[in-house]
Amino acid sequence: MKIIRHKPKNSVTSGAYFPAVEVQLENIKQLFVSGQGTKDPVSGERFLGEIKGQAIVVMDNLKNVVEGSGYSMEEIVKVTIFLIKMSDFEAVNEVYESYFSEGHYPARSTVAVKELPGGQAVEIDAIAFKIEK
Repeated sequence: MKIIRHKPKNSVTSGAYFPAVEVQLENIKQLFVSGQGTKDPVSGERFLGEIKGQAIVVMDNLKNVVEGSGYSMEEIVKVTIFLIKMSDFEAVNEVYESYFSEGHYPARSTVAVKELPGGQAVEIDAIAFKIEK
């Protein structure tokens, strides 16, 4: 088994963790993506505006880490969405859906939490899987 820690260009971290960790066993690969928030990877500023804007930043950050680690969005098999207000579900879901091809949605859980880092209203983590030929 091989473990690879990924820190793709323009990925964001705020502590002692990597944006993604990949586990490889022969030709089977699994990528665990840390929770992605609303920090802009270039400026380092956190976007705290309206919820759809926050969801766009989060999904852009998720896509950047996934693709920067050598995977595609279609290879994501599980997502967890953390919201501070469940009333934001529909707005976040609308943005979320636009990042996947129709019919290629991963399994998903959505959880309401009391608060998230930096005052953001949404955070998303993911697991991706692929078999190399």
